Amino acid sequence: MFSATTKEAANVTKDFAANDIENAAQNVKRDVRDGVEDATNNFYNYANQAGRKVRGLIDSASNEFSHVSEKVTGEVRSNPVRSSLIALGAGYIIASLFRR
Repeated sequence: MFSATTKEAANVTKDFAANDIENAAQNVKRDVRDGVEDATNNFYNYANQAGRKVRGLIDSASNEFSHVSEKVTGEVRSNPVRSSLIALGAGYIIASLFRR
């Protein structure tokens, strides 16, 4: 029904279309891979930044706790009677609250 030239032209067109589809699929595959790599790198960078911030907060809290602990220890050693009375009063108040 179709001439040999028409069939040959159809085959050439089919081959071009197949190549175009294959190239498009490879481009999509590369784009997806690049997108995943970018997302992974961004996540890694955000995680590192968050880790540095958390480490800084922990170090800051640890230093503050050490400073307060030294201050309380010095206060207890310099005023043992007053510190004991304060501790006794605080214990009484806490015990009263737990009884309710």
